[in-house]
Amino acid sequence: MYNLSNYRKNYSGKPIKALNDPFKLFERWFDEAKASEPFEVNAMILSTVDAEYHPHTRVVLLKSFSPEGFVFFTNYLSAKGKQIENNPNVSLLFFWQSLQRQVRICGIAKKTTQQQSDDYFNSRPLDSQRAAVVSKQSQILSSRTKLIREFNKVKNPVRPEHWGGYIIEPNYFEFWQGMPSRLHDRLVYTKHNKEWTYMRLYP
Repeated sequence: MYNLSNYRKNYSGKPIKALNDPFKLFERWFDEAKASEPFEVNAMILSTVDAEYHPHTRVVLLKSFSPEGFVFFTNYLSAKGKQIENNPNVSLLFFWQSLQRQVRICGIAKKTTQQQSDDYFNSRPLDSQRAAVVSKQSQILSSRTKLIREFNKVKNPVRPEHWGGYIIEPNYFEFWQGMPSRLHDRLVYTKHNKEWTYMRLYP
């Protein structure tokens, strides 16, 4: 057995300064994380459930956020795309280790407009566009050679209809700050009639 019972780090954060708007607090934390995280500050863990209610979790990249929601892009025919189509209730998790912080978000996933998907697709590097065209995401690949051969055939990529964005419209935020003595600070925001209210939770 690989015993990690004595493997622990001390936390040194300070209590969260609450704001009335969770998006503004998220933006403040994101800006602070940009200054301290060494890699992929926009990485977020996306959780979905399949038709049998089995959970599935993976890392995707946040591409924009606003009071309307959190946007990422993917293949709509992928496992995650099919799961969202069946059940649009999803959760997001941001973890910024350098700040000893995490943010949990629950909400509803909806597709972005075709124009938004086109705009982002066309902003990507050429090779990323080519990869999106050839990838049959989540399907069985017979060989790596086959993938590279198909990739090399694509010269003038156009966004496939099955590739685009999702926007997650939140109904729940939880901001977590690591604190000394494991007395962590947790601030939860919930939405009622388009208004956000917040409360603290025991760690």
